[in-house]
Amino acid sequence: MKLAIIVTEFPKATETFIYRDLMEFRRQGADLRLYHVAPFRADQQLHSFAEPLMAARQDIAMAGGKALGALAAALVRHPWRLAKTVGQIVRAYKRHPKILAKSLALLPKALAIAADARKWGATHVHAEFAGHPATAAWIGRRFGGPDYSVSCRAHDIFRTQKLLPEKLGEASGVRTVSDFGREFLREKLPNGRALDIEVIHSSIDTGAITAAPVPIDPAAPRLLYVGALEPKKGVEYLIDALAGIDAELGDWNCVLIGTGTSADALQRRAREAGIAERMDFRGRQDFTAVAEAYAQAQICLCPSIIGPDGRMEGIPNVMIEALAYRRPAIATAISGIPELITDGEHGLLVPQKDARALGAAILRLVRDPAEAAEMAERGRAKVVAEFDLACNAARQLALFAQRNRR
Repeated sequence: MKLAIIVTEFPKATETFIYRDLMEFRRQGADLRLYHVAPFRADQQLHSFAEPLMAARQDIAMAGGKALGALAAALVRHPWRLAKTVGQIVRAYKRHPKILAKSLALLPKALAIAADARKWGATHVHAEFAGHPATAAWIGRRFGGPDYSVSCRAHDIFRTQKLLPEKLGEASGVRTVSDFGREFLREKLPNGRALDIEVIHSSIDTGAITAAPVPIDPAAPRLLYVGALEPKKGVEYLIDALAGIDAELGDWNCVLIGTGTSADALQRRAREAGIAERMDFRGRQDFTAVAEAYAQAQICLCPSIIGPDGRMEGIPNVMIEALAYRRPAIATAISGIPELITDGEHGLLVPQKDARALGAAILRLVRDPAEAAEMAERGRAKVVAEFDLACNAARQLALFAQRNRR
């Protein structure tokens, strides 16, 4: 299979989960070509395991010669089709000026991607995210590009559902990473019940993770948060929770890996709460450093919330990773998280925005290391059974091939 992949940005340090899939597609025999909607991110480091993807990328400038040439060709050959497509984009996003502007600016590049993929001989196009990547694939298919499928994850469907009926309705295949996401689309879209949506979880190479269990030390527990420092991540509630149980946690430490718009405010909050010396904000880290942090952690935390504009998680990849490492996990019971963690079985779930409940859950694990270890083992087994990379990548490739034959 010659598979053209469209992503929003490349490289992007936080999209390890996509690069794992793409590398596994290659291992299972797919020939890849990678397109990115936004300009190449020279400021971002590509994780070492994904370096072969650099050779697969095609850098088509938004207003470069290829894009403008493709637009000119569409104007000459399919003027009415082009006008109809532009009209649909304008009607869908007229109350979302930023998305509208980006979508219209993307149109020439989408046409160029379709032409390049067709010339290369792509048998299928897959859009990673239902936002701009799916817009590009949808435009391209209308102007002679290959059939396409879409992976729907979280913010790409929760923030706005405008144009999704068209983009998903004209796709040959639609995948969500959670049952929650599938039901959300079925309820929110006018054609949602008619869509054939397959749930294939985000995955991890469980065979490559051999970390042994690390017993919780009640006198000096080591906590870990991995993720963006953004409003939807709910890190302020984690800080409040830890401040509330500081006196009961002994010589504790919490490592936080990630960056974001809330970083300064969160560090200030930790200082004001009097726990700054125990909160180790490490910023962005490479793949190896994150793996080492998991290996040293005793409890992993995911305090996510439903943020502004309905932004929320699908199933957090960091929790999949935590369970794969056999680490006791605590998360909030929102969106697709209960599909990964059954409360008391694979970890603990707490209500969102409830610092007191989060603190109580941390104390429960610290005070009962044996129970925590048992949940961690069951969590590992759950991930091996349902979130394994090789298995789920094969399911995606089969989905692409089956839909292409329709």
